[in-house]
Amino acid sequence: MTPATSFTTFALLTPEIILVIAALAVFLGGAFAGLRAGWLVALGGIVAALFVATVAAPADGVSGPLTIDGFSGFVRWLVLLLGTLVALVQAGDGFRRAVLREAQPYQSTAEEAGVFLLLVAGLSLAAVANDLVLLFAGLELVSIPTAILLGLKRTDAAGQEAGLKYFFLSLVASSLFLYGVVCLYGIGGSTDMATIGARLRSAEPGTVVIGAALVPLAAGLILAGAAFRLAAFPLHFYAPDVYQGTSPGNAALLSTLPKVAGVIVLLRLAGLAIGPVAGAPVGYAATATLDLLWPAAAALAAVSMTIGNVMALGQTNLRRLLACSSIAHAGYLLVGIAATAALGSSAATGAAAPGGAISGGGATLFYLATYAVATIGVRAALTYLGHRWPVWSATVPRPPREEVSTIADLDGLSATNPIVAFAIAVCLLSLAGIPPLPGFWGKLSLVTSALEVDAGGWSPRRLAFVALAVTLVVNAAIAAAYYLRIIAAIYFRSTARGVQSDGGVGAGVGMIACLVLVGLFTIHPQGLFRAARRAGGAVLGAQATAATATLSSPFSAVATAAVDATAAPVPRLP
Repeated sequence: MTPATSFTTFALLTPEIILVIAALAVFLGGAFAGLRAGWLVALGGIVAALFVATVAAPADGVSGPLTIDGFSGFVRWLVLLLGTLVALVQAGDGFRRAVLREAQPYQSTAEEAGVFLLLVAGLSLAAVANDLVLLFAGLELVSIPTAILLGLKRTDAAGQEAGLKYFFLSLVASSLFLYGVVCLYGIGGSTDMATIGARLRSAEPGTVVIGAALVPLAAGLILAGAAFRLAAFPLHFYAPDVYQGTSPGNAALLSTLPKVAGVIVLLRLAGLAIGPVAGAPVGYAATATLDLLWPAAAALAAVSMTIGNVMALGQTNLRRLLACSSIAHAGYLLVGIAATAALGSSAATGAAAPGGAISGGGATLFYLATYAVATIGVRAALTYLGHRWPVWSATVPRPPREEVSTIADLDGLSATNPIVAFAIAVCLLSLAGIPPLPGFWGKLSLVTSALEVDAGGWSPRRLAFVALAVTLVVNAAIAAAYYLRIIAAIYFRSTARGVQSDGGVGAGVGMIACLVLVGLFTIHPQGLFRAARRAGGAVLGAQATAATATLSSPFSAVATAAVDATAAPVPRLP
């Protein structure tokens, strides 16, 4: 049974309430006061929520359908940070509708900013949810506003096609996830996640019978629903068309925030099955969940990263190329999920140390953060560049403006826009995993977590994860080919027309902010990794040490790195 809701429950939702109030202010201001600075209000609301979540972070605990722990604190902080960066890109989007030859840039409406605030609030709500109903509501607050933004931002044929594709496929994914949630409810007899987890780990005969019938359905359907949000195989095919058809700001949103939702769902599912006590008896339903999750996630990881990178090799359109790259990065994230489930299964049977699963969850969260920041940095730079210089003469009318959309459009960018060129190069090198940039440490942590599975000897599962680690390394080399192709165009080719850099100041600020974050995580990746590892430990049943339990963001972890450098291993909650 879900714990009773109290005033404390609403107090814990202060960041989300701030976002909803800001969204209402934007909607009402746009409708009745002619507000046109909606994105500025949205930025103010997200920054205020981020300040509250960082400075006034509540103590760990459970209140009603909410759980406040290291995982929810880290993900909430990450969501608000990424929301700030994406809002900057959206605010600076000087996109002009392709079907119009207008002299003034397309002006964003207040409704776009308000809907985006609801999206960020929903994703943050999913991070703190301890109840299946609240988790589903939070995920729908991500899917529905995303579809609305796709429809509002661009009204030409390509934009309408992108919006409709995403909307209908999101309905299918939500239906699959909801059926999986129903199966979990059938197993646990409650929507409370703690209760469901206890039933999964129970050895009662009735639970074993129900689990044998419903666990395969629950794990498969939830994984399918998460695959859509991650843009992973087999629900990856929409990404190139949708990313190309929408605006640059929406492409930045699609390639990052929904992936956070997918990771939340899969880590929560693994956390339900992994027992909080080392060596405690674990029932059939829990072990079956983990034993089904890890091979499915490993297979999807291998196929997703391979398909994404191979597709990207033949692309010349930047948005389609980055969409294919997003599919490949979904595969990388699934490597961490598969390692988490496999290590959790080994710990449940006593074949491995109970802390092994934490390394998989921490590696996934670390890679998610580094990938998202670098991806938004590239998207912000492309948004800032805006359009190519038009070519016309006195006898030929001025043609419609052309967006920067192909690799050839970036030829010679280092000569005309050196700061933008440097930002794109650094972010692409991080995505490629070139040391010492944070993307390299992210890939290394994923490979390490995969190689920890059954490290004491050789087994079929050990061979599978060694093969998965090799597949990741090979795909990283393939990805470097098309990332370096972009960098070569920027630095080693001469420009023919150049770009106008008319995407707006906001996109430029977002680009610089992402460049600074990539530099910060390059200089000191330990702070981010410690925070991610604590978050992974919290969602998988562990608890941080007393000296570090209150840390909920990478920056606070950086500030206290000297204190917890010799911290004891993360213990398990009784």
